[in-house]
Amino acid sequence: MRNKSFNLVNANVITLDPSYSKAESIYIKNGKIESLNQQKHGIETIDLKGATIVPGFIDAHYHLANLGKFLENLNLTGLNSPQKIIYHIKSNLYKYPKGTWVIGRGWDQSLWDSKSFPLSEFLDEITEDYPIALTRIDGHALWVNKIARQISGYIENSEITAGGEVINNCVFIDNAMSVIKNSITKPNEIDITRYIRNGLRQTVSNGITGVHDAWQDEIIVNSIQSLIRKNQFPIRCYGMLNGNDENFIEKWFQEGIKQTELYTIRSVKAFMDGALGSRGACLFDEYTDDPGNFGLILLSEDKFDNLAKKCFKYEFQLCTHAIGDRGNKLVLDTYEKYLCGKNNRRWRVEHAQMVRDQEIPQFVRNDILPSMQPSHCTSDMRWMDERIGSERCTTISRWKSFINAGLKVPGGSDCPIELGNPIMEFFAAVTRKPSDNPESKSWYPQEKVSRVEALKMLTTWAAYGGFNEKHRGKIKNGFDADLTVISEDLLKCKEEQILKTEVLMTFVNGEIVYKK
Repeated sequence: MRNKSFNLVNANVITLDPSYSKAESIYIKNGKIESLNQQKHGIETIDLKGATIVPGFIDAHYHLANLGKFLENLNLTGLNSPQKIIYHIKSNLYKYPKGTWVIGRGWDQSLWDSKSFPLSEFLDEITEDYPIALTRIDGHALWVNKIARQISGYIENSEITAGGEVINNCVFIDNAMSVIKNSITKPNEIDITRYIRNGLRQTVSNGITGVHDAWQDEIIVNSIQSLIRKNQFPIRCYGMLNGNDENFIEKWFQEGIKQTELYTIRSVKAFMDGALGSRGACLFDEYTDDPGNFGLILLSEDKFDNLAKKCFKYEFQLCTHAIGDRGNKLVLDTYEKYLCGKNNRRWRVEHAQMVRDQEIPQFVRNDILPSMQPSHCTSDMRWMDERIGSERCTTISRWKSFINAGLKVPGGSDCPIELGNPIMEFFAAVTRKPSDNPESKSWYPQEKVSRVEALKMLTTWAAYGGFNEKHRGKIKNGFDADLTVISEDLLKCKEEQILKTEVLMTFVNGEIVYKK
């Protein structure tokens, strides 16, 4: 359809454009929105029978390749005991050639009765024929068996690199994970391309028209470019380069910003700390449920400062993972050193999950964007009070506080850590309730956002976070025809109907990339 003209009619069009807030039809020509409420006669017309059209969902924090890999490997999500995980592994061992790595993801000790990290014997007793490596749901801890430890050369109770920790001689936290990962066969470009292709199918079915892919190395970049050349990449991608690979990003600094119709590279991703679920997030005060533990810093001050200096020099956007209150403060202080107040660099803090009152003005005066994932809040809420205490819980997921301060908040999911479903992210943002228990009470409801604000997080503000607000994120004349057709009006439907909302069609560049 890209080079065709057609009408979308009999629709409830939510434009998010203040000058034209509502419409009933859209005329699309050559991949662009040509007009609203002005149908063109004599051309193809699609009757949407009262369905709602919103600007195409943009997930501002996504992991395409990891999603595809997750879909291929063992899914441990929701298994509420080590015993169930062991049973699941044993039931699937027949799929693996003897001696090959068994890879899985999604375990979460907070679901277990013990709430504690697993003991080494759990996995050690399963098999002596396979190395096993299981990533925690947040991606910041790796649980491995004895054979995996032997292959990696890890010696029990040995010293670990800075920014890492080993618990029970089998759970490797943050930077310590490299000890194991360096021994696992790296996926090649064929593997990565397959992961991305598989991830794309799920992505478009969720109504997503664009993603900010939050960790790209050379293989991922090459794979995406190859898929685009083959016309097998149906969405838009805003790439964040792997900030740990100095040679890789230096190459890009020299080549400069890359922007094509479907693919943009103009940002770098860094990690300041870990996650709250694995107690790697860096805090000012110790964890309430683990006295003496203040979390981890994953990047030295000198390395982070040098990275920020180069990003500023070459006009690349810097996007830094920070979750704990101290982790966020460290990022903000370095950002402020180079941004020096009002600017248009749009440097971002990815997650910004735990932020004190006194740091919010620092975001504002330096135009720093908090890039946030609403479902992180509703996934973590069940154990957060125990983890950091009720007083500090008021600093968690402060979407409304940021918006009230005048900030734009790009929204995403961190898929596959979360499901990558914009409807669930919308629900989490407006209710602060978990999608699996929508009748529960709102968790610290003062930070709920309005429905319009939640929709902007997943469209308008996400587009802004990728420097695309003049082309996407609204339904407006001249904008790209990136559209999501859904079954419910998210701005007006009853709360209990939000999670029942279905994606009916996904358009990118005026082409149907998904149809239910």
